[in-house]
Amino acid sequence: MNVHSAEMVYSHSFEQLEIQNKPKRFKTNPRNQFPLLKLPRVVLLECIENLDVLEIILFSLISKRAKTIAKLVHWSPLDIHLGTECGPQIVLKCYTDPDNEWVIEYNEDREPSEYPYFDSEETDLTVLHYLFLNDNGNAIEDSKQMTAHICEVFRSPISGIDLCEESEIEWIIKFQPTLRNVWIWDDAITSVETLDHTFKNLKVTNYFYLESVSTVEKFQYKEPIPARFLSIRNSYWLTLPSILNGTNSCVRLQDSKLTPKDINTLLKKWQMGLKLRTLEYLEIKSFTPLDVESFTNEALKDLVWTNGDENDGRPTNVEIDDDSTYTLPEVQTVKNLIRNDGMIGSIFEVFEDDNMELCFSFQVWSKQI
Repeated sequence: MNVHSAEMVYSHSFEQLEIQNKPKRFKTNPRNQFPLLKLPRVVLLECIENLDVLEIILFSLISKRAKTIAKLVHWSPLDIHLGTECGPQIVLKCYTDPDNEWVIEYNEDREPSEYPYFDSEETDLTVLHYLFLNDNGNAIEDSKQMTAHICEVFRSPISGIDLCEESEIEWIIKFQPTLRNVWIWDDAITSVETLDHTFKNLKVTNYFYLESVSTVEKFQYKEPIPARFLSIRNSYWLTLPSILNGTNSCVRLQDSKLTPKDINTLLKKWQMGLKLRTLEYLEIKSFTPLDVESFTNEALKDLVWTNGDENDGRPTNVEIDDDSTYTLPEVQTVKNLIRNDGMIGSIFEVFEDDNMELCFSFQVWSKQI
């Protein structure tokens, strides 16, 4: 079901939403339904200003006139996240109403005639309000149209998106090339050309997560990737210049091909104040023939450091977003480097994780006076 062919269905859904909480003894006679759209505009605006998020969306889908009217109201901005990893889902949050979330999902659990339908769920922190729409085999395209409609009505951009297919990447580049948070999952990027096109045309201002690049072609990427928090799972292709010349605050790399010598260069450039001025945390996991001691010795070669302990005021997490953080590994001691401006760079003990990868962690912080 797309936005442009849904007027009658959503009109009925809007009426159902209005009466669903009424006692069952009350029956609605279609002849007695209130002619909302026939009210004078001033009165109508006062009425719809009291609707919740799902009601506003359903009202705006009734007709072009209803959409025009809905856009006249200055709604509170929405946080809009479009997810497609586990099926199309649009998650909406309102900054002025943190106790509620609204979720639009597409599924095929019921007969087509039963859609749309509603449900709710209460968690420890919020109440989730669901609107379920029929997945008629074109749910991803329908969710794109619905998201675009919501953005227009509420005058709010998409804040975050999950991308699972190359076509979705191209769509978001054309629709809204700047986003706060982006997750690109396995097999969404199938070539080096697509990867380069994505980095050059999609601007991520906060969190950028990238899984595997699905290509047998071996390649290296040397350009900076602009994002405050960068996390790459299969990062064998990311090179030393990409990190050194970037402005990332946090970088987490798995399956990295960066060597202990590369890490040594990173640390020296940081300590001299020549590079990585905005870095807060760096984590590199790599498969290497070196043992932990040899890896550590090479990474720290010619560096002057002092021992620090867990009680020296070093923060235990890194902020990802306004309401989420990344908890740092727990260690008893660290090796501290001091930059010329007094910033401290703590080198965590190199260790082997459950996947037999060696993990190197480096945190930048300052003591509170």
